[in-house]
Amino acid sequence: MKFSTQTKETIKQLLGEEFRQQSRQEEISPDEIEHALRDTLQEIGQGSFGEMLSIMDENRYQVEERCSCQQMGKRVSRREAQLLSVYGRVTYKRSYYCCSGCGKRWVPLDERCDLRPGRATRLMTSLLGIAGVSVSFEEARQQIKHYLQVEVSANTIRQATQWIGERQAEREENWEECAQDLAYLQLREQEPERPERLYGSMDGAFVPVEKAWKEAKMVSWYQVGKRYGREELHAREISYYPSMAEAAPFSELVWATAVQHQADRAQELIFICDGAAWIWKMVEQYFPQAVQIVDWFHACEYLYPVAENLFSDEKHQKDWISEMKTFLWEGQVETVIQTCENIRGPVAEPIHRLITYYGNNLKRMRYADFRQEHYFIGSGTIESGCKQVVSMRLKRSGASWSLSGASATAKARAAWLSGSWNTLLQLPLAT
Repeated sequence: MKFSTQTKETIKQLLGEEFRQQSRQEEISPDEIEHALRDTLQEIGQGSFGEMLSIMDENRYQVEERCSCQQMGKRVSRREAQLLSVYGRVTYKRSYYCCSGCGKRWVPLDERCDLRPGRATRLMTSLLGIAGVSVSFEEARQQIKHYLQVEVSANTIRQATQWIGERQAEREENWEECAQDLAYLQLREQEPERPERLYGSMDGAFVPVEKAWKEAKMVSWYQVGKRYGREELHAREISYYPSMAEAAPFSELVWATAVQHQADRAQELIFICDGAAWIWKMVEQYFPQAVQIVDWFHACEYLYPVAENLFSDEKHQKDWISEMKTFLWEGQVETVIQTCENIRGPVAEPIHRLITYYGNNLKRMRYADFRQEHYFIGSGTIESGCKQVVSMRLKRSGASWSLSGASATAKARAAWLSGSWNTLLQLPLAT
């Protein structure tokens, strides 16, 4: 809905006329004007919102309304209720009915409009959730007070944030059911469009959960392209899906989200991850056709401890690392392995780790071939996701989570970062 230009003009004129009178009597600063307007418009919104909800009830519902049992129920009264809105707490009246047939009691306005007396409106839930996924719930409380001039508790913000995360979890559960439904999968095969090239990445980060540390696993799906006229590739259209589950149930989430992003139907599917065995085992099980790439930066990390133990001065370290990186860049992994095998001296452990890692991932480190195909070779997308979802929100100083709280908050923050926030807000606001 929109209010008419005439209504807005009338309010503007009334406020302007009152200001004209007051400004003749005293000097008023622009700051005072801004604060006064903000307070006044908030009071108008607070009173008008409640009044409009009451009018909606009056216009829509009669003395008798049909019950779900198909008998007519009578209005018992029009009861007051409160909602937490962006204007503060608003009061409205709505019809309360009782069915003499089945004994049901109900408030049709609340049911039809998805209003939750005593709780936040949909818009306020969204704003509380955005604050809650950005900073600690206590910091979010202070920000909401500062931005909206509305007092809420940290627990209210926690509930709103985790409600959104729980809705995302429910959506993912539905995806998992669809991903195991043969009829659903066959129907998808009739869809003409499918991705030309899609990327996937997986990683994990540890979260303080119930006085211990638990790994939060994450999968991301994304496209890659150039931007701002530059030659280098960048990830875009990124979607993150975190989980506090163990590897087996997490694999079900990976497959379900893959189906949603049509990873199984992509003309080219490329996985870029670190060398974790559980990740590649999962990729080979669910996506045997995928191109597998070990992240370039992870591969290079194994060179540094060898160089630090091999040379005492920084220049020789840098020169050796640069030479080995050139071999890697050109896909000559065996040359690096052979060079390290020929080294004698007190560097056995770093060399052993490098040789084992490179040997286990030879086919995933053919960087010259990958570059020839114009593939992305860095897993910064998933590492950034782990940092943004886990480190920046769940690992804040002093944080300690329940398992369910960590899971819901992570999913809510991932939904915000993935651009799916508004679609979750369209789901019913459960009590």
